[in-house]
Amino acid sequence: MAVVSTQYPLLLRVPLLLFAWFSFWFFIHDLMHHAVGKMFGIRFQYYFLGRSAIRKLNLPLVSSLMRRVPVFVLKVDRSSLSGASPRKRRWMYASGAVASMGLPWIIVPSSFSLGPYWVGVFFVMLVLGNTLFTLYFSPKTGDLYRAKLVKG
Repeated sequence: MAVVSTQYPLLLRVPLLLFAWFSFWFFIHDLMHHAVGKMFGIRFQYYFLGRSAIRKLNLPLVSSLMRRVPVFVLKVDRSSLSGASPRKRRWMYASGAVASMGLPWIIVPSSFSLGPYWVGVFFVMLVLGNTLFTLYFSPKTGDLYRAKLVKG
């Protein structure tokens, strides 16, 4: 049984689709770091609320907002990280950004089938915007930047 259905009013379907997008974008990020790290023998100590690296970009509105909004941060066990090969460390770092760009695309077909055409277009723009922003941000201060810094 589908969680979102055309039987529900549009004013309920759009927020449910937004929740699905947010879940695929936000919650999967650290989970993917954890899963890929565990697969490669990298351990983690704990999750905590910290600040996003987006704040370092000096984008007027976005950086200011991200200085105030807490995000989940996964604390890496340094000894297991240093014991992993450079390739494994790169994959662990990159996995969060890749998952946050890729998995939200899953909701696009549903957004076209569950609402008027503009709903589908809105979600394509949202997911595309997220992908483009991540491709811009991540190599500068985020996960792809950390992956690029790995020597070897």
